[in-house]
Amino acid sequence: MRNLARIALAGMVLAWAAAPARAQDVTLRPGDAIRIEVKNEPNLSGQFAIGPNGDVMVPLLGVVAVADRPFATVLTDLMAGYTRELAEPEFLATPLVRVRVSGEVRGPGLHWADPTLTLAEVLALAGGPLPTAKRDRAELIRDGERRRLDASPGSADLAASPHSGDALHVPRRSWVSDNLPVLVGAAASVAAAAVTSLIVR
Repeated sequence: MRNLARIALAGMVLAWAAAPARAQDVTLRPGDAIRIEVKNEPNLSGQFAIGPNGDVMVPLLGVVAVADRPFATVLTDLMAGYTRELAEPEFLATPLVRVRVSGEVRGPGLHWADPTLTLAEVLALAGGPLPTAKRDRAELIRDGERRRLDASPGSADLAASPHSGDALHVPRRSWVSDNLPVLVGAAASVAAAAVTSLIVR
């Protein structure tokens, strides 16, 4: 039975290898998380944050070192642990990087995102930009470096993947931008009134 379990888990590792490389090669940091789903074991499944020391407390397995290691190596450790503890284990483990989204979005705050997502999908996790957002002046802060980001629909900038610790900020449009139609209308009315007064004279 143990051998069958090992074969089943080896097959899962091969299946994971067929997934996008960025999910398997990602290296998590403290503050990120890992989502584990164990088949037919809801009490063992869940989303677990990585502590300051880089470890995760996983039900049944105990402490697992996760941070600063290729996620493929973490998967191997999980495979070995579940093989020891369960007769025929099947599980799916997903790395989750932390991304802070702020500004003119519906759900600002800290979000955990699958690194196979795009920045467009991370914005969607935050509820998407508000009508007051100045999408073409968004900003991505990564490893202390600020980068201008066009968050308009279809922008190539949004096709990039999130990294651990990213901060995505969508600013508010200026008062002038928000009220431009009113200002233009008022200016036109004033100009028309001025022209009319000159004609009357």
